[in-house]
Amino acid sequence: MNDNTELLADFHNIHVGERVFILGNGPSLLTHDLRPLANEYTFGCNSIGEWAEMPFEPTYYGLSDIQEWKWLDHNNFQQWKDVARFNVQFEGWATHDAYYNVVKAHDSHQASVEGFCGFDDTLPAIPTARSTPMTIAQLAIWMGFREFYFLGYENTRGYVYEPDRTVSMRGHQLFNIDKNVKYSLAIQRNARRLREDLEAQGGCVYDCTPEGFLNGLGPPRRGIGTPQIWEFRELSEVLS
Repeated sequence: MNDNTELLADFHNIHVGERVFILGNGPSLLTHDLRPLANEYTFGCNSIGEWAEMPFEPTYYGLSDIQEWKWLDHNNFQQWKDVARFNVQFEGWATHDAYYNVVKAHDSHQASVEGFCGFDDTLPAIPTARSTPMTIAQLAIWMGFREFYFLGYENTRGYVYEPDRTVSMRGHQLFNIDKNVKYSLAIQRNARRLREDLEAQGGCVYDCTPEGFLNGLGPPRRGIGTPQIWEFRELSEVLS
């Protein structure tokens, strides 16, 4: 298993104790005034750069599980001039010169079981947390962030730039709501473990997603309840 320590040495603990906002791609982003995030540390992911009206440039950007080079190139959003990009992929999958190509652990390694990495002075292959926002959160942990706010993370169909879309950005994979129930339960297990691991290190995690899947405010999804795993915080109040 490869190690990412040397690759990402320059990022280790550069944001000790600070807060970060991790954005999913969900339509609920349209319900916020995101302009104040231009003054915060942010982590975008996946295809959020397709959103032409995005009111700020993220500090960091990450994606995972993209096997084809053409999709890495497609998501190398040229409008962003000062964004550090991370490609979290299985060994042997596509790499791209625009990204830090971070090795991901075999899919049998689950953050919910083995724990979230990034807290120590070595960074092993990144275990999956079953969704890109939580998987790349381990990079933010490595950077020293300990106060986490997730938004646009409702785990439903649609994108912020195309709310009615019913397939993924690559057009050949259905959304989480259409996947096996076990997938959604795995996301909730990882969310619990992330909270536990952060709190054990003096950190915290909150969900700013209205009617979210993890904050107890959303409706059931395919018969799965939405317990309060992360406390909900109104984004406008956090930013004020």
